[in-house]
Amino acid sequence: MKKLILSLLVGFALYATACADSKPVVIRTADLPASAQNFLKKHFSTLTVNQVTVENKLFGKEYEVKLAGGAEIEFDKNGDWTKIDCQRNALPETAVPAKILEYVKQNHPNHFVSSIEREDDGEYDVEIRDLQLDHEMDLVFDSRYDFLRID
Repeated sequence: MKKLILSLLVGFALYATACADSKPVVIRTADLPASAQNFLKKHFSTLTVNQVTVENKLFGKEYEVKLAGGAEIEFDKNGDWTKIDCQRNALPETAVPAKILEYVKQNHPNHFVSSIEREDDGEYDVEIRDLQLDHEMDLVFDSRYDFLRID
């Protein structure tokens, strides 16, 4: 019994190491999960996809899409976005959860959302920039899109 348990632990450790060391592989946009493809069509149809990569992780795959102009979007194994980073440009307002966008417009009217990330704990880390691009601020929202704090 001890040998069986030890063998299973060693096997799992080898599998975890192999998955963790996976290198990103370039794929076609058509190879993304359908929900990721739909997201790109809905919110980023005006930008050209420069590169799509997939990386095997321990519990699934992660996809990264690089768009013209420097924007990057990360998707989980199901094709749900986990991070959208438009660098110093504004995210399309349609890609920002409505309650977060409303908060930014009401409380920081001279700012726009340049990056948003969905954390594993359900919180949203939102980077906003002012219109002159010389000031940025990180806002944190909970899983219901309620404002929590400025980081």
